[in-house]
Amino acid sequence: MWNKKVNSSKIIFLIIIFIIKFSRIAGLLPDRAGHVAVIIDDQIVFMGGSRFIPPTNSNRSQIRLYNLSDEVFSLSLSSQFSTSKPPYLDLSDTSARMKFGSEKGTAVLGGPGGANIYLIGGVQQNLTRLNEIDKNPNITSNQTLMIEEINKTYNMTDQSIFLYQPYGNSWLNLLNQKGTLPTRRRSTSTVINQKGIIYIFGGRSQVDTGSPIFICYNDLYTFDTVLLSWNQINAVDAPSPRSHAAPVLLPNGKILYIGGVSQTQPGADADLINMNEIPVFDTNSSTWSYKYANQSTLVQPRIAHTATLMPNSNEIIIIGGNSNYNLHLTTVNPIFLSLNIAKEPYEYSELITSGDKPPPLAVHTANLYQNYLIIAFGNITNYATESAEINSRIYLLDIQCKAWVTTFAPNKSICSNVPSPSRGSGINVSMIAGIIVGSIVAVAVIVAATMYLITIRRCCIQRITDQGLLTEPKPESFEVPS
Repeated sequence: MWNKKVNSSKIIFLIIIFIIKFSRIAGLLPDRAGHVAVIIDDQIVFMGGSRFIPPTNSNRSQIRLYNLSDEVFSLSLSSQFSTSKPPYLDLSDTSARMKFGSEKGTAVLGGPGGANIYLIGGVQQNLTRLNEIDKNPNITSNQTLMIEEINKTYNMTDQSIFLYQPYGNSWLNLLNQKGTLPTRRRSTSTVINQKGIIYIFGGRSQVDTGSPIFICYNDLYTFDTVLLSWNQINAVDAPSPRSHAAPVLLPNGKILYIGGVSQTQPGADADLINMNEIPVFDTNSSTWSYKYANQSTLVQPRIAHTATLMPNSNEIIIIGGNSNYNLHLTTVNPIFLSLNIAKEPYEYSELITSGDKPPPLAVHTANLYQNYLIIAFGNITNYATESAEINSRIYLLDIQCKAWVTTFAPNKSICSNVPSPSRGSGINVSMIAGIIVGSIVAVAVIVAATMYLITIRRCCIQRITDQGLLTEPKPESFEVPS
């Protein structure tokens, strides 16, 4: 009887756990852009981002099209799942919820043991104050006053870095930081090396980061996540002030900065940067240099794109972004790029893939895990106007054969079952040659088998005839299959 009670209690407990986990998945709306994504062990953690306000929401207006998110949720990479229904786990009802609505920051994994997530810069908005504004008719009825009050919600903190502990689902204040901190900014180019040192280059400040004017930066700061110390690196030949450049850290300690926008002076408009010139910072010698790239196809300059180094360290895959910065944030061409860095000069080419491609995206994230490049969320761009749609899906590129797949399977590639992608008209010469050779071999086997059967039959008839059991029949005619 006692065992039955124990088993019943276990069943009830498991049902409760299932209901809790299901509710934490079902209530989550993943569509967002400008979020951050970090892989830690066998999970990917998503934070913040901006989400369009539905047209039915009374808070939506010409000056208020989206809200910032303070949500944190994760996706396990330890088991198989379909991209049509990823098993997200919403952590926002715990202490993991961000202290502010956040977008356009950068995040890296580091610290003692490499177990902490560091969120650098970005837009930080006080959502509690924003909610109060929405409920105050004296403010919402006055557009000028509302703009002033909303701008104030962005200036609630002067922090440049935030610490999140994934295994404790908690945010901690970084006390006793040493050195000179950078000014508040967003859209920086940030990477971390194996020693736990974060390199933060460029970025921008404007109203949403506490600056009365638009300013791009070309300064370079480091933050040691173990010693909690800041350092500004003053090296000659630094690039022009810029933001939105996609950084790539190479195994040799050099950082490439691809694309983005640049500014000639504070307050001036920003212009898109030519993709052919790539600034390089050497973390070993603390020096700047430049690499140049040829183009086998016309490559538009871009912002809000991603750049990911492949495991062979010879190729960088660049996905999406916006073009026509001073007009509309429209789709770039080509949407998918490959940068060959195994030779000099580097060379761009269009990335040819198979499978169902994602829509053109910007302000998305790209994370490499095993043989999968995981593309998440972002604005869906078009060729005419600024984006008005946000992607709610993730997409998986199996990098072994450059195939878009819809099922995530740990430690498994479907590439052996997928034809290699081809260029141009899509005619695969190797495949055609294989089919021809295979057909010839098949015909040869059939002919040989037929001739063998004919020979056996004649031998058998001859043997029976010799024994006097049958008279020899007239020869039969056999048709050889073509």
